[in-house]
Amino acid sequence: MDGPLVTKHYLELTPPTGDDPLADLERLSAGLAASGVPGIEAIDVPLSVAAAIPAALRESGFRATASVGHGTGTRLVRVEPGDTTARNYGLAVDLGTTNVVGTLLDLNTGAALGEASEVNPQVVHGEDILTRIHFCLKAGNLELLQGEAAGCISTIAARLAVAAGISATDITCVSVSGNTTMAHLLLGLDPYNICRAPYVPAAFSFGTLRARDLRLAVNPEAVVYVLPNVGSYVGGDVLAGVLVSGMHGRDGVSILVDVGTNAEIVIGNRDWLLVCAGAAGPALEGGVVRFGMRAMPGAIDRVRIDPATFEPEFTVLGGVKPKGLCGSALIDLLAELFTTGLIDGRGKFADPGLSRRIIELEGRRAYVVAYAPDTFDGADGGLDIVFTENDIDNLIRTKAAMYTALSVVTRELGITFGMLENFFIAGTFGAYIAADKAVAMGMVPDIELSKYRLLGNSSLAGACRVLLSREALREIDAIASMITYKQLNVSTDFMSEFRAAMFLPHTDSSLFPSVTS
Repeated sequence: MDGPLVTKHYLELTPPTGDDPLADLERLSAGLAASGVPGIEAIDVPLSVAAAIPAALRESGFRATASVGHGTGTRLVRVEPGDTTARNYGLAVDLGTTNVVGTLLDLNTGAALGEASEVNPQVVHGEDILTRIHFCLKAGNLELLQGEAAGCISTIAARLAVAAGISATDITCVSVSGNTTMAHLLLGLDPYNICRAPYVPAAFSFGTLRARDLRLAVNPEAVVYVLPNVGSYVGGDVLAGVLVSGMHGRDGVSILVDVGTNAEIVIGNRDWLLVCAGAAGPALEGGVVRFGMRAMPGAIDRVRIDPATFEPEFTVLGGVKPKGLCGSALIDLLAELFTTGLIDGRGKFADPGLSRRIIELEGRRAYVVAYAPDTFDGADGGLDIVFTENDIDNLIRTKAAMYTALSVVTRELGITFGMLENFFIAGTFGAYIAADKAVAMGMVPDIELSKYRLLGNSSLAGACRVLLSREALREIDAIASMITYKQLNVSTDFMSEFRAAMFLPHTDSSLFPSVTS
């Protein structure tokens, strides 16, 4: 039986009498059983909920609404006086290494009531998961990181609840999608062995938990489902991406690339799924680019360069003055600079005399995307937003790693890029990328653009899906059982392939017949 992770049931019960002295909890349970609620015969009733039942029933003349959680077992989450069935809310969370995003859902209709995001407070202890794992070696730090993750989710829940005109305690279920390390940190599980051979997480799956046990400031008995992982580098965010893409139900072979702080590649169909992972994401999230930033207000997200004047046109998220470049803009810039001839295949700028936008900066050349008078007004006034040769070098390494991973894994499986039915691009970054520009810089293969499908934040979308569908919980488990993980960096071909890809678009131009410069 499908339906949301928590269902609400209005009951009109017969009050007890001397001839019918059935206890309140058993009376409520009998009412739920008569309503056909599945699993009621083995329902788990927390003591705090049982304690609230007598007052709730008598306040409303034994007319009450029971919230029932479904997952790994059936649980009574809440009992409220009167009919509150119209108020059924859940929170879906993408627990990213850098950003945390939440969506408040109406579980009855599936409607999204709002979305909010916060920078993950754990970044002060390390931008990457490896640094955070090492941070946990000191006593008390794992508990600190757990509290920060839970506090961030709680902050998002509070913001969304206020905006929707409800209380955070009205949120009776939470789903969380994230990589393996982030899931461990939220759950307070020791991540030490995730990054050490033989790379064994503390747990793959976690069942359904209680909000109070994770210190989440929603309903204390809320059902919490953290999407499972299948290895140290294949977390719930990857499973969510597969779920949303539907590639696991297709006959043809598809690829899913999820680009975040790390990049995961999934290839397969209804019969098999192979996953490999690598650190291809930091440059695209702005971490190693001079004016790089995350996709947020003030970020330039689209750039075009006039091939005659070499002047840029760009759009800025939030409609404010620009203050940096997010991942999609970086891809646009690299592709546009190359196809207009402002840089060569090695990523080196042409003579400054070609355009006033090419300047000398700290011994190397750079392109001015936006001049100071038109940029963000900070304490010291605006700054020129530039794209430097150092930035280009970092991006070329990033795109080379991505293309090499795609090339190696498909070749070892005996699959050509032309055989692909779909090429899915996921992650927050995947909401903005222009596929033709990613092809032009040699990051992804030169195939029909119609095969590229942008999924956006599939980690969040997958978390939403499991809140709204118990069938999706079973589907997630099925996907996990299909996945095989491949470690790419042990391939003898990888480094030679990588060196060949350190060129725009590639040293072998026949691989990119549609790209001209």
